[in-house]
This record gives sequence, structure tokens and C-alpha cells, in this order.
Amino acid sequence: MKEIEKAVLSYIDEHTDELDNLLSELIKIPSVNYISHGKEEKCEDLIMEEYRKLELETEKYYPDNTPGVLKSTGYLPGRGTDKRPNFCGVYKAPGATKRVMIAAHTDVMPIGDPDKWSVDPFGGVIKDGRIYGRGANDNKFGIASAIMAFKAIKECGIQLENDVVLESYCDEEYGGGNGALAASLKHKCDAIINTDGGNYEIWSCSMGGQVMEIKVSALEPQDSSAPVIDALLVIREELGEFIESRYAELKADPYFAGTDMERSAFRLFGFLVGEGDMGTNLDSGKLSFAFYTNKPQDGIKAELDQALNRINARFASMGMKTEGFVPMTRFFHYLCLPDENETLQTMKKAAEDAADRDVKISGACLSDLSIFLKYGTPESLNFGVIRDFKLYGGAHQYDEFVDQKEFHDHCKAIALFLLRWCGVHKINKEG
Repeated sequence: MKEIEKAVLSYIDEHTDELDNLLSELIKIPSVNYISHGKEEKCEDLIMEEYRKLELETEKYYPDNTPGVLKSTGYLPGRGTDKRPNFCGVYKAPGATKRVMIAAHTDVMPIGDPDKWSVDPFGGVIKDGRIYGRGANDNKFGIASAIMAFKAIKECGIQLENDVVLESYCDEEYGGGNGALAASLKHKCDAIINTDGGNYEIWSCSMGGQVMEIKVSALEPQDSSAPVIDALLVIREELGEFIESRYAELKADPYFAGTDMERSAFRLFGFLVGEGDMGTNLDSGKLSFAFYTNKPQDGIKAELDQALNRINARFASMGMKTEGFVPMTRFFHYLCLPDENETLQTMKKAAEDAADRDVKISGACLSDLSIFLKYGTPESLNFGVIRDFKLYGGAHQYDEFVDQKEFHDHCKAIALFLLRWCGVHKINKEG
């Protein structure tokens, strides 16, 4: 490892309290995503002030106002992203020939039942080697990592040879994507490191998939919910081939075989009968589900159309009807960055050197990596420390937390990556 790299890592080691406190302060901002609207703007003062301290060119902008966004096939209407901002800080290197983005999303999930939290969900509590709170590992650690990594480089007097964009984008949760889409179109970059990744792994393949809903209703008023339940069970039965295909394709996929993605290739999210008081509105219901796939969108549509034809044929004799499958999120495209790619290998080596351990190349869960690969640059990947959704303290869970050591290692890895990918133009003072 070069002396300047050692100096930068030493700076981070000496300022871990500052790094932890920055994440704690970010957690204290309740930037919750409510699907049609969100509270990301609450992050403005803190994030933009940090960018200004780094002497970056700063800008707050709204995805819907970004040229090309509304006409893009990746745009998802109804997200309120004309009022939900992205924040960016840009370092422009003299004579730069390329540009890299370090991205993280500002929005977080709702906290759910507050009684199930053992700490204040927006307290940013630091204890026992962990930092707790909603957004701790999904994904505000990424904002803090990027800021401190760049600060360490700057404070060590190092001038990078190429441009860096620090991007804090909105609307990732609930299958959003307009924030990532706007960042991709606004800042044409040669490489994008999205910190919305997990397990201290390199996620180089974006999982395909979507969340869907299908509603059913009886042609005549009902005094029992039994016909609606039967109809929903018909839908579940006729989705059998579709479900089996999802499990089979992921089992054969080298990025996802044996992972949580394969095990949860199809998930029922809801099975609702009626929405009124007891004894009323018994003639309707709905079923919602999520699926993972490595198949193109047209192929998925064809499979669901076939299932719908079978459902409608059976509904004809049951006195039931449906309008079909309705997307509740955007479609996530299956795209991959080859393992031998130079940017990927640079990030992998930086992560290994920072943590002194092997780092796995794996596939991503449904994330905005799909957006960055398709609309940003094919040299995009996820690298982060999100904990699995099913684990205590994992993403979207109660008592969400980030391990401090892993968080610090992540920050150091981002710093090493920037030094190696950008190159060092000159050193302004001893580091």
C-alpha cells in the first residue's frame, strides 16, 4: 500500500468519532418515503453543508425537472419527485478525463410499530459497537462514508486526477427509482459506485423483478367472503407455473443460486378480503406479490398474460372478474457488470485491503443498481454494508443498525477506491 493511501486510512481511523456522529445526525432526520411523497428535503441542511465544507460544487435539484427524466422509459409516475430533491457535490479535477459517482439514497422506510424498537428509531444511538436507527444500514451510512472518504483525501492534501460526484438521491424505497434516474442522466459518469449494497460484498448483477397486485370482485353482491377467497386461491394456483419458473431460473443463476434471492424468488405480500366493517364489502379482494427474475420484461409479461387468460376462463363460471395484474413498482431489469471489469476489480481490491479479508462478488437484491446500469453507465456496482432483511437489525427491520467496524472499513474502502480509480494529480502538503 502506498504511503499516501496509508495516510488517508490513518486519517479515517483518527476521525471515526466524527464519522459515527455524522451518521448519527443523518439518522436523526426522519426522511421517510411515503411512496407518493417523501421527506428527503429535511436532509438538505446537513448534507449540503457537508458538501460545502469540502469545497464541492453543490446543487439541489428535483428529478422531474431534470432533462430527459419525464420521457425516459425508467420514469415512474406518481412518486412526487417534482418536490423530492437530490443533493449533489461535484469535485472537478484540473485536466480530468473521466468521472465517478459515489451514490447513496436519503429516503428511509417508515418505522412501523414504535413499541417494537428497543431504541429511539430516529435517535442515532451509538452503543455496543453499533449505530442504531432507521436508515442506519439502508442507506445513510453510504452518505456518511462518501463524505468522510473524500474529506480524508482532501485533508491529507491530495488532489485527485479525475472528477468525483457525491450524490444523495431520493425515492429508492418502495420500488422508486426517479432519484437514481435523474442522477444518471444529469451526471454522465464513467463509473458509479452505489453504496446501497449489503454484507460488505460487491454486488455486480442487478436482480430483475417487480411487485404486482391483482384485484378480484364478484359480479353480484355477496353475503359471504367465501367466493372471493376461492377466487384468490384460483389466482394463486394459476400462478404456479410462473412461480416455479422464478425459482428454477435463480437456482441456475451463478450470481443468485443458494442466496436469499433464490429462496425468496416469489413472495406473497398480501391476501386481503373486503376492506370495510364486518359483514360489509364482502364481494372484493386482492392479492399482492413480489417476484425476482433474470428474464426480460417482455418475457415476464407474456407469462403473466397466459396466467391471466387461465384465471379469466375459470372466473367465467364463478361469477368473478378481475382487471388483471397491476404493477405496484417499476420493473427492475436484470443487468450485469462482468467480474473482470477494471472498476469492479479496483473496488474489490480496495474493499479487501481496507478490511484485510476476501470480498465476495455477488448479485444484488432489488435496488437502483438496475437504474444505474441501464441509464447511467454499464460500469456500475453496489458496495455497502446493509444487513439482510430477515436478520435482527436488518434493512426495514426494528432496531436497524450498522456495525461500526464494518462501517469504518466501508469508508476506508471508498477512499482507497477513489485514490486508485481517479489517480493522484499532486499532493499539496504532507499527508
